[in-house]
Amino acid sequence: MKTSKTLTIIALTLLLLVFIGSLIFTITLPQNKSMEQAVTTFLEDDPKYQRQLEAGEAPSISLTKMAAETMSILQIFFVIPTVYIAIICLIILVGFLLIANKPDAARFTLYSAAILSLLTIIVPILLFIAGGKLRNQPA
Repeated sequence: MKTSKTLTIIALTLLLLVFIGSLIFTITLPQNKSMEQAVTTFLEDDPKYQRQLEAGEAPSISLTKMAAETMSILQIFFVIPTVYIAIICLIILVGFLLIANKPDAARFTLYSAAILSLLTIIVPILLFIAGGKLRNQPA
């Protein structure tokens, strides 16, 4: 049980660090000049934009305004994975709290969190091991 708790705490800590990084990135996205420059470069290379320039048509909106609009949309888009990570952190916390009293429920919760966090690679490995260690615990 001690191993399961330790692995769960490590997984939760790693995922909280990812959450904090994602949150900071999402909040500071409008001030991120390198990201804005990358979006502007991407929009410059857009085939539709290039065809407009070759046809001699003036674009209806400037690249900087288009990039600013795209950045605000990207900020909204990046909220989704941030909230997703927060939900997984809550599931892991619930699993951690259940380890002592209800190991079967904790195992199910940790497995669920592991499946939801498969993209992070390390966290699900820790959670699968922690859940597996709980298999031998009395209910």
